[in-house]
Amino acid sequence: RLQRDINCLEDDDRSTRKRAIEKLTSETVGRRDQLSQDDLQHIWKAIIKPLLKRYSDPVEKCRQLSIKLTSSFISKVKNYGDFLPYLIPCIRSRLATPEIIEQSEEIRLQLVKLLSNLCNLCTSDDLAVYLDDFIAILQRCIVDPFPDVKKESCQCVIGYANLIPSEKFQLQSESLTKPLTASLAHQHSKVRIACLKAIGVTLQRGTISPLNDLLPSLAQRMLDHSPSVRSTLTEILANWMMNLLDRYSYFHKILPLLLTSQTDELPDIIELGKNLYDKVGEQYEKENEEELKDQLEFENPTSSGRPRLGCRVLVQRNFSKVLPALLRDAADWTLISRIKSTALLHVLLIHAEDHVTQHIGNLLPGLYKACQDDEKVVADQAENCAKVVGKHVHPDIFVKLVLNAIKSASGGGGTAASASSLASCLRVFAAMLSECDPEKLAPHLQTICSNLCNRDICLTEQLPCQIQLLHIIKAIIANAGSNCKPYCKDLFKILIYIMALQSNESLRHQVEETLPELASCYETNDKLELYKLFLKDLLIELKAGHDLWVSSSPERIVFECLLRTSGPVIGQVLDVAIPILLSNLNPEKDPELRLKFFTLFSNLLINANITLNSEGNFVSYIEGVIADAIITNCVWKAGRAPAAMRTAAMSCLWALLQSGLATYEQLMDLLDEILTKVRSCIDDDNQSTRLISCKVLHKLLQTCQDKLNADTLHDMYPDLLKRLDDNSNEIRTVVGKTWITYFSSFPSPYNRSLYSAHLKAIYSGLLIHLDDPYPKIQEIVLEILKHGGKLHPSLLKEEIEQVQHRHRILRRTAQLPAGIEGRGLVVILQAKSMI
Repeated sequence: RLQRDINCLEDDDRSTRKRAIEKLTSETVGRRDQLSQDDLQHIWKAIIKPLLKRYSDPVEKCRQLSIKLTSSFISKVKNYGDFLPYLIPCIRSRLATPEIIEQSEEIRLQLVKLLSNLCNLCTSDDLAVYLDDFIAILQRCIVDPFPDVKKESCQCVIGYANLIPSEKFQLQSESLTKPLTASLAHQHSKVRIACLKAIGVTLQRGTISPLNDLLPSLAQRMLDHSPSVRSTLTEILANWMMNLLDRYSYFHKILPLLLTSQTDELPDIIELGKNLYDKVGEQYEKENEEELKDQLEFENPTSSGRPRLGCRVLVQRNFSKVLPALLRDAADWTLISRIKSTALLHVLLIHAEDHVTQHIGNLLPGLYKACQDDEKVVADQAENCAKVVGKHVHPDIFVKLVLNAIKSASGGGGTAASASSLASCLRVFAAMLSECDPEKLAPHLQTICSNLCNRDICLTEQLPCQIQLLHIIKAIIANAGSNCKPYCKDLFKILIYIMALQSNESLRHQVEETLPELASCYETNDKLELYKLFLKDLLIELKAGHDLWVSSSPERIVFECLLRTSGPVIGQVLDVAIPILLSNLNPEKDPELRLKFFTLFSNLLINANITLNSEGNFVSYIEGVIADAIITNCVWKAGRAPAAMRTAAMSCLWALLQSGLATYEQLMDLLDEILTKVRSCIDDDNQSTRLISCKVLHKLLQTCQDKLNADTLHDMYPDLLKRLDDNSNEIRTVVGKTWITYFSSFPSPYNRSLYSAHLKAIYSGLLIHLDDPYPKIQEIVLEILKHGGKLHPSLLKEEIEQVQHRHRILRRTAQLPAGIEGRGLVVILQAKSMI
């Protein structure tokens, strides 16, 4: 009854062939009343060959229906050996050719699904003989352009690999590696997942030798943007670690990939990676129970955060094989490689624990380099690695190695200094010290502190190095506590050097916060206690080379910082500090250096009672300061630098007089020389110098009161009169106050008849300024005349009458309306009434 339909499968008319396939379907597998299996088997034998010819039918619908009918029969018949010799080669001819013969994506998918069904329905004996055919088909279909075909092909690989004996599958399994690897980079995450699963089964059931070629692609998938891909690969890697036949030989290759999951950005994948690796470690313990028996007896299962023994031993036994490649990747040019490598290194170090000691020589240079990375994440992760190393490696081992590296990076031993290298070495050292065992560290504190006090290290002006030095000090204080008391001087010295040379205000605040912590070693939080203990010693050290300082010398900057920050303690060390100050104020020294020291000295003198004279001892140094520092720098020389020196020297003298420490008795021997220099500076070209000099003269007159002789006072007034004509109103105002003090300084009795010529010159010079265009100056001069007129009132009256007709303001009063008086007239009338 079906023969005619079977014959119609060969008909030239496409519609006829289509109807024949449809009728065969309806009359056999599509019947409502099912035929017996024997009948179906008999029919299947009759139609298999003509039906398989339709796989190459030019009409897509015919090919589709014929494949569908084949799938239906396969699910219902049993004797697969009768038709597989025809079916498998037919499918291979459609799918395994170099060029795609089957143009329809859906039909290619149907054919691959048909193969998958065969893997589910047939026995190993049925399909094992078709290994070459399956491999050829799957090689081509895995790289098919249609994503669904790729996914189904990967499922077919899994089904076929699990079906046939592994010893047979191993013969051809390597042929699947290349197409599977190529498809791992597909844009669809589901395709990548399917490929990973297929690779997992292929290596487990077949040969593992392709793993070396697969590693780069698998490593890329650990960085996949899809969490599903990363979690799938994690599961596959854990499965390999537990079930691969030759897994012990490949632990060092699989282990880094599996532990990378513990560095993932998603907590779920991190947790998955930890749990799976814990199972791997548990199995490893069971497999090596005899060997690990002693360690297992002392294992504490409740130890929080610590990996189990099996996990640690696995890392420790493979660490030497993993570390070199990991350190190379940590210096890779791609950022993501550096980030992942340093993160993985941290995980490995946690598991390696003290086993890392034997690799410390290779590990430390890698950490130094990673800490120099421009990317903060990489440098921070390298620092975390150093903390783990410091926790587990004995200081006997790492202290000497790191100190040698620091010395080399700082330029010691004849090597070229490198700021970035020094900063990275210091950063690693700070991290290691922060986690080091205090008892083990204690014997090395002296060595550490003495090395860090090396000039090339502690006098660095590079901000990154200063920051790390501070971190080292903090780590030592926090770790050693009171044990660092014998080395407080060195620690204090480093802190002062950092504070002096810092270029960052935030760093300065951190140092100031650290000083009380260091002082706590002496059961106090007062940082001045440290200055009392160590200031003199530090100044003595600095004094050794103070005669060679220039303005940029770091020792000079440190000296200045010590004096500025020591507060009242400086009064206890004047015997050391003053000679250094005076030596560097020598006129032969560099002008810029002297300028900085004058600025320092002036600032200290302003608050002398709580700085230089806190102990009341500074007064004995005043004469030497004036003679050796101030007067010598007031000598007139051409040029801007000497002019700046004169300004600075006068400022320092003003600060000294302003402090009230200098008395007439102390100034008496030098007074003539002082006055000579002051009068010279009053007439200086520099406006600031003239202004400060007027203020100095004012303070000198106040200090001497009426102890100056008349001749000395008479020498001054020409300079004071000249300053009333100064182009700066500020100077004119200041000199007005000086005039008032000047008149108060005349001795009593004063022979006004003998000195009338001097007084006449003074009065006539002052009266000119009653006609000044600035009302404020007029008022100041009037006030001066009120004080000065008391010396010789009648002479002043005569001088006023002689100049009245010359004042322009007086001449203008005639033009004013009745009842209104000019300002100049009012001033002079006030002067007359005063007399």
